[in-house]
Amino acid sequence: MTPPPPKAEVQPRFCYVAKHAMTGLLQRNEWCLGSNATRPMRRRLNASSTQALRNAGTQAFVMMSNLIPLHAWLIEAGTNDAPTETLFEGFCGRLTAAGVPIARGFLSIAGLHPLRRAYSLMWNYGRSVEATDFAHDTMATAIWQTSPFRHMLETKTRRLHRRLAGDEAMLDFEVLREFRDAGMSEWIALIYGFGWSGAPATTNQFGVILSWATSKAVGRGDGWSALELAAIEELSATLALAIKGNIAPTVAHDLLAAYLGSDAAERVSAGQVRRGSVSRIAAAILCADVRGFTNFAEETAPEEVTRRLNGIFDCLGDPVRAAGGEILKFLGDGVLAVFLPPDGVNVAAVTPAVLAAAREILARVEALNAAETEVGNPALNLNIALHAGEVTYGNIGTADRLDFTVIGPAVNEAARLEKLCKELGMPILISKSFVEGAQGVREQLLPLGRHPLRGVREAQEVFTVST
Repeated sequence: MTPPPPKAEVQPRFCYVAKHAMTGLLQRNEWCLGSNATRPMRRRLNASSTQALRNAGTQAFVMMSNLIPLHAWLIEAGTNDAPTETLFEGFCGRLTAAGVPIARGFLSIAGLHPLRRAYSLMWNYGRSVEATDFAHDTMATAIWQTSPFRHMLETKTRRLHRRLAGDEAMLDFEVLREFRDAGMSEWIALIYGFGWSGAPATTNQFGVILSWATSKAVGRGDGWSALELAAIEELSATLALAIKGNIAPTVAHDLLAAYLGSDAAERVSAGQVRRGSVSRIAAAILCADVRGFTNFAEETAPEEVTRRLNGIFDCLGDPVRAAGGEILKFLGDGVLAVFLPPDGVNVAAVTPAVLAAAREILARVEALNAAETEVGNPALNLNIALHAGEVTYGNIGTADRLDFTVIGPAVNEAARLEKLCKELGMPILISKSFVEGAQGVREQLLPLGRHPLRGVREAQEVFTVST
């Protein structure tokens, strides 16, 4: 079998142009060749052309000498803990200082975050970097619908280059006309996806978008030279790689925090990843469940069930977080949250805040129900149990499929206490062990006597909040 012919070497654009300019193989009007251009034909040059090539070679050599340290700086910056803003601002300043005049730089990072679709940084010559968060609903706005970035993502166009001034100007997007009116002369955008080709089309595309512009204000009223443009493209690839290295830990932590909670995310990120890696700690426990949810779910469309359930869960999120707690589990229509004392022992340090959070949760649910019933929807009420005790906190599961959670008798007792809410007709029940650690708020509590809890040997003293 005849072996396939070797693939043609693909030179980075800047290196290709600079190399041939220095060796005298290109004339000035041949400098627009791109990454996959074939080797140009050798020509006999006159004296003026020879001198022009010598000057071009000198320019290319000086620029390469200035930019090689920038490559090295990017590699180092991408592997340390410097904030992304510092990395991007440092790159823009160094690129300009190296002889590549840019008037505007834009970086957009599409991550994996439940609240944020993308995070962007904008650098303008002579000004500090400006940061902006873009929510997921940004994708439905008119600005995004007419954006060149949308066009690039949907058509998987990784490079889009436009001259904004002169006979070759192409202003096919509104934002480019705005740049032209602001004095910009040339613009280029580049997309670097981080593994997007293996993801379904409906999922987020994780990666970065970079765009650059120059202007008369920075000495380029006619745009960049071919050498400058090539340098921008090559260095942008290194910048994208540095950004990927820089943001990868943050993206991983954000994902872990969204699905595990921030404390568990910190522990997992710090290396607590093996099964059986657990610790015994004291904790206050909040266990909540939607009353009558089974019947509601059977009679209601799944989309409406999801909307109502998310509304109830929103009532818990902020109060739990404000009290220093972590929502560890959403169990159908139930929630398990824990509040860990700073020293791991003294639950009394957190119980007042936990009780206040429970009161706030019930107030929010009441307000939510008022809004729902006003438009004809049934009310959904919440039962809450507060308990305190020792828990086992850490990695539980199979050898390769783990859950970072809490287990132990105290967790079971909290779940049983929550079931007692329905029997006693109380929206909130509090255990004696929680009350013993809540000396500063005992006047807010009302004793309800001793009651049996399923699976618990002895009847337990139970409290609720006084009105």
